[in-house]
Formats: sequence, C-alpha cells, structure tokens
Amino acid sequence: MLSGAYFQIRKQVGFCAVFWFCACALSATAQQNSPPPSSVPFAGATIADLKGQVEVRLPGQGPVAAAQGQILPAESTITTENGQLLLQLEDGDVTVHPHTRLVLKQPSATSWQRLQLWLGRIKVEVQKRISGSPPFQIGTPSAVISVRGTRFTVEVDRHNVTKVEVEEGVVELTNAKGIGASILIKAGSSSRVGEDSAPEPAHPIRGPQPQSEGSDHERNDMVKGRDTGLGRTNGSQPSAGRKH
Repeated sequence: MLSGAYFQIRKQVGFCAVFWFCACALSATAQQNSPPPSSVPFAGATIADLKGQVEVRLPGQGPVAAAQGQILPAESTITTENGQLLLQLEDGDVTVHPHTRLVLKQPSATSWQRLQLWLGRIKVEVQKRISGSPPFQIGTPSAVISVRGTRFTVEVDRHNVTKVEVEEGVVELTNAKGIGASILIKAGSSSRVGEDSAPEPAHPIRGPQPQSEGSDHERNDMVKGRDTGLGRTNGSQPSAGRKH
C-alpha cells in the first residue's frame, strides 16, 4: 500500500514539473517574439497650430475640420486646402503646407515609416537619433526618405516626383521600388526621384525656386521655419521711412 501511494506521489510531482517547465518555455518564447514596447515611438501627432482651411479624417470616420490641440492617431489623413498647420510629434515637428495630403503611419519593428506624403509639401525637423536607434522614415509614391535627426523639406508633385531639400544633417533618398542605388543628401543640397527612375545625384540648392501650382506667399514663409510664426509674413512690418 505504501509503495503504491509513494509511486502515485512521484508521478504527480513529475507531471507538475513537466507542466511548469513547458509554461516557462512558452512564456520565454512569447517575450522573445514580442518587440520591446519602448522601441516603437508614439505614432500619433498633435495639431500645435493651424491657419486657414484644413481637413482631417480619423480612421473609420468622415472628414471634419481640424482643431488646434487635436490629437491625431495613426492612419489619420490630413488634407490642407488653402490652410497650413504645425504637427507636433513625439520626436519632432512637421509643418504641412497648403494643398497637401499627408497620412500618419504606425511604425513597427519591421517598418519605421512615420508619414506618407501623397501630394504637396512638408517641412520636417527631427530630433537626432543616438547610435543604434532606428531612423525616422517618410514614404511617398516614389521614394523612401530616412533620417537620423535633421531639418529638411519634402515635396511631391502631381506626377509623383519627389523632391528633397536638406537644410541641416543628412538624408538618405531611395526609390520606393528599389530602382537604382540610394543616395545621401547633405545640408545645402537637394535631389529628386520619380516612380520609375533612380534618385538623381545630389546638387547644391540653387536660388529661389519657381513656385509650383497652388503655392502662395505663405508657403514661402513656412519654408523658412516656424521661428517666423505660423502664417506670419515677413513683410508684415512697415519699412522705415515709408510714405503714406
């Protein structure tokens, strides 16, 4: 009788040990497969300032007028008519010019895309990344733009040609289809890429560029940075000695 009871106890203890070992192994595997939450930045943005007519479409909802202080989650679409706005991200700012369509994206462990620019012009200022940190990426119909902390502008025209101008830092420009080799654009330089062509060699930014269709004076003011104030024109101050 005692030997039978002893055998049953050993059997139950052995079963519990096997069960505990399997549970620990499954837990460890799940932790290894799950990316660290802290490695993925917050995907949304806050409308820090805006002027004029701006429309936003939240995921699964219809378009509404944008509002200052509004928090936009990933997959929100921003469409500026004659308006413009300043987006505040977790690690940078984005100035959205008139006549632009932009989508906020959710970065992941396999894709670090934060923005998708379909049409128009944006100016981006991103905090510098520490060594080993993933880049800040922007997608367009013809390009993938990767940065590690810099100030630059991106413009997409109606032919899906992407133009990048870098004011500070270095930007990597790649064709979205993988055509040709990626290029690095340094401060004071620019480049372009089409849907079916390799990125052009970077060249120094020349003088004032002719304005594209739908642009206006406020767009030029936005390119100079938000230090001038959103929608504030540099010519608003009367010159000395002006006669009335």
